[in-house]
Amino acid sequence: MAILFTNAKIFIAGYDLSGDFNEVALEYEAESLDTTVFGSATRTMRGGLKASRVNGRGFVQHGANLVSEALFNEVGRDDRVVMLFPDGITEGATSTGSGYMFKAVETQYQHGGAVGEMLAFDFAAEGRGVGA
Repeated sequence: MAILFTNAKIFIAGYDLSGDFNEVALEYEAESLDTTVFGSATRTMRGGLKASRVNGRGFVQHGANLVSEALFNEVGRDDRVVMLFPDGITEGATSTGSGYMFKAVETQYQHGGAVGEMLAFDFAAEGRGVGA
């Protein structure tokens, strides 16, 4: 199941990158393990290992503490905290509403584009399956 965000707050490895992304999707899943035994008339299944992934796109900004440096430097690093809040965070509120947080390894950061277009990036990270 993918959860798509439209007004999300996005924090990756301590960076607030919300203003740089224009698309982000979260996937959270569990393996389906076959536990069927002799004599069963139907298959039986149990939940197995969980996995989480986040994918996103946006526009590159170069410079210290900006999206290009933040994401480029995080490729391949383990246990980077990813936090996603689909409805944003209201300043002064006592609750952030629902959100998702997990530790992940950033697996992809690439950017490029055609002449006359904004320089875009693609981002992907895979988590340890622990969601909140």
